[in-house]
Amino acid sequence: MRGVSYALFSVAAWSTNYLVGRFLVASGVDPVAMSILRFAIATPLLFLMARFPPYRGAARRLALLGLLGVAGFNLLLYSSLAYVTAAVASLFVVLASPTTQLLEAALARRRPSGVPLLGSLAAVAGAYLTLEPYLAVHSYLGPLLAALATLSWAVYTVLVRGVYRMYSPIEAMAWISLFGLAVMLPTAAASRPATLADPLVLALVAYVAAVPGALAYAAWNVAVQKAGSRRSAAVLPLMPVLTTLLSYLLLGEAPTATQLIGMAVAVAGVYISARG
Repeated sequence: MRGVSYALFSVAAWSTNYLVGRFLVASGVDPVAMSILRFAIATPLLFLMARFPPYRGAARRLALLGLLGVAGFNLLLYSSLAYVTAAVASLFVVLASPTTQLLEAALARRRPSGVPLLGSLAAVAGAYLTLEPYLAVHSYLGPLLAALATLSWAVYTVLVRGVYRMYSPIEAMAWISLFGLAVMLPTAAASRPATLADPLVLALVAYVAAVPGALAYAAWNVAVQKAGSRRSAAVLPLMPVLTTLLSYLLLGEAPTATQLIGMAVAVAGVYISARG
């Protein structure tokens, strides 16, 4: 239960990340510059939290995890927020739960049982219902970017336990963040750092670096170690519910009736998948 509580904290923190990210990108902030600055702040915080752990090897695995969970996930997520609402983007995280289960089954060379697969299909159907009103009049680029971000996160969640033989969860996250930042740095040449030159923007980026960044990432790694990737991912369906509520209260992004039904179906599907 303690491991799940860490996952719950991460989900609550990440719900605010979608809203802040949506606000910043809609205000003209460059998603690449924002991602780089976020982890330039989060990385030293993580090393401080981990008490500056020594490097113990596994550079390739850490670099891959940095690519998947830090560079790839964040660049894809923040880029998607230029095309979709915070609630729609967060809904894709629901799909990370069944995706994680299917990936675990594939790596273990076993077939997933029928109940989790049924839940996965229900989650996909719910996602379609939620996105259908949006997709009828907009580009598919935003949902595609959000889907790729979700896939990147699911693979990260499955693979991250492999480094716990050498590092504690917080130590691993510090090194993963550093490697992820290194992967992102070459993209700085194509970014627009001038879009960050505003006190409010800098304050919000500092927030997403410290809370949804350093603290939530570290908590998620602890959750995966204690509760396993499947049980941790099962908590993710709570994120679109929280994000939708906050989107309505803070950004005025009220979902339609069809989208609410779709979200309910998606959450129910992932719940069935996680319980099966």
